[in-house]
Amino acid sequence: MQITKYLHSCLFVKDQDTSILIDPGEYTFNEKALDLHTIAALDFILITHEHSDHMSIPFIKEILSKYPKVQIIGPESVVFKLQDNGIIAKSSGLDFITIVSVPHEDVVLSVPPENNQYTLFKKLTHPGDSHHIRNTAPILALPIQAPWGSFADAIKLAEELSPKIVIPIHDWHWKDTVRQGMYQRAKEYLALSDIDFKILETGEIIEV
Repeated sequence: MQITKYLHSCLFVKDQDTSILIDPGEYTFNEKALDLHTIAALDFILITHEHSDHMSIPFIKEILSKYPKVQIIGPESVVFKLQDNGIIAKSSGLDFITIVSVPHEDVVLSVPPENNQYTLFKKLTHPGDSHHIRNTAPILALPIQAPWGSFADAIKLAEELSPKIVIPIHDWHWKDTVRQGMYQRAKEYLALSDIDFKILETGEIIEV
């Protein structure tokens, strides 16, 4: 499996001749972190929930203009919102995409949206904006920092779930110098539990 991070919670995954983009949000779009010309083919877009840092409608429309046959999957609230914008999506998965509804963490002054956790090929779990994770594949995309959660809580969750590999996501809010320092601490700490914390930079591809 190849995994590439394109800011925040946006991951591009290739496995078994299938290409999947998860959570193409506004930070990735606005900062032009993902050059679509570098992706030869795209089969699926998975959206965990409707917040704009995970689902940028202008970005999705741009993706569809290049890959018109791509299939989009998300919770029902996402499906309805995309339909309102003339975009077809569905809420069901396939045999290699396991979908579990998990609560979005509490958000101040607003109602948390529906939130999907996706597990791809039984190898990678991406929970969107949730720390209500009861199990994980060997690779966990872990929301690491947010207005609704803390870095310490995320690291404790990784200890409890004990994946083989952690890929930090949901980290756009940190400056690079802060992020790199905190990630080095996390890497050293989780190594004591035999968990490999990947300090993945934008556009960097890892083979796992």
